[in-house]
Amino acid sequence: MKFSTSIRHFQDTVNKAVQAIPAKALDPRFENLHITLDNQVLTLYATDGEMSITATTDVASTDQGNFGLKARTILDFLRSMYDTEVSFEVDRQQLSDQGIVNIATDKGRFRIPCTFESKAEKQEKSFDVEFTLSSEDLLDLVHKTIFACSVDGMRPAMMGVLMEIGSDSLTAVATDGHRLVRYRKPCNASVTEKQKIVIPSRVLSVLQKLVSEGEVTVSIDSGNKSVRFSSGGLVLDAALIVEQYPNYEAVIPLENEKKVAVERPLFYDSVKRVGRFSSIGDIKFTINPSSVRLSAENINEGESANEELPCTYGGEEISIGFNAKFIEAALAHLNGDSIIIELSTPTTAAILKPEKDQGESDLIILVMPVRMNN
Repeated sequence: MKFSTSIRHFQDTVNKAVQAIPAKALDPRFENLHITLDNQVLTLYATDGEMSITATTDVASTDQGNFGLKARTILDFLRSMYDTEVSFEVDRQQLSDQGIVNIATDKGRFRIPCTFESKAEKQEKSFDVEFTLSSEDLLDLVHKTIFACSVDGMRPAMMGVLMEIGSDSLTAVATDGHRLVRYRKPCNASVTEKQKIVIPSRVLSVLQKLVSEGEVTVSIDSGNKSVRFSSGGLVLDAALIVEQYPNYEAVIPLENEKKVAVERPLFYDSVKRVGRFSSIGDIKFTINPSSVRLSAENINEGESANEELPCTYGGEEISIGFNAKFIEAALAHLNGDSIIIELSTPTTAAILKPEKDQGESDLIILVMPVRMNN
């Protein structure tokens, strides 16, 4: 069995497939990169049992067959190489499931052991929901929500992003209990009733590395609780989180009548500066009709910081405290030059959102306040 290609072309495909393999694979079954050759089409498959990636690429060949390589071995070899033409010849040892891959380049010859054991069986899928998004829209949804996912293994549902699929919109929600993001985009899914799935944040993090352009087809198998993302010669399959997602709508305040308009870049930079002076990571906002004062202090070191920025606000003075990192992250994921902060009381969650309408998109970021010492 022989095929030839270029180092960089082959490496690009390998880089995609191995994203499914964890840095430390505890199960040896999931250490291999499974390779199938069918004339001029080379298919690479890798899985960790919960997520799998299939990537295809064109090569020069007239042969057929399949074999398995240690993923880290071939990846390390490719990373050490320069771009050149390369040929692979796979030889099987007699009466054995073991073999050798002979690799030839313009300057060298290399040998890597391989196996001919059958790869992990792919579970048959029966997709009942399917829709298509541009890669730009999908990556935007992921980028603006994944940062708020929980990392607490005791709350598995919150370690993913909730996707609510309606007939004309797609809503993505993420929360860790201290902050919450809800991002809604138009989408034509052609579903008769709203569908809800929770996609693990790790899956979406990998998806960010794989998709860059074109359209992405999202397919959902409700029976097997799995999702598939397809784009070009790439397919990512993953198990969904089956735990019930919290009722996020119940925590979004509906009566935040105090509205503060502030320039996002100035506010963002000020939060980053002032927040560094807090001994416990908290920052205090004192909001007046014409200005917002940011303050923080480190009593142990005798440090403190105060900054004042212009704002537009028509209510009575209010002081409220937040985790500075949460506010900083929220501002980093909002677009536009100006944002609106909606408030009610010092103990009620605040809502941050762009001041100007984002077309048909709808983004809000909710941050819970913290108690501040006077």
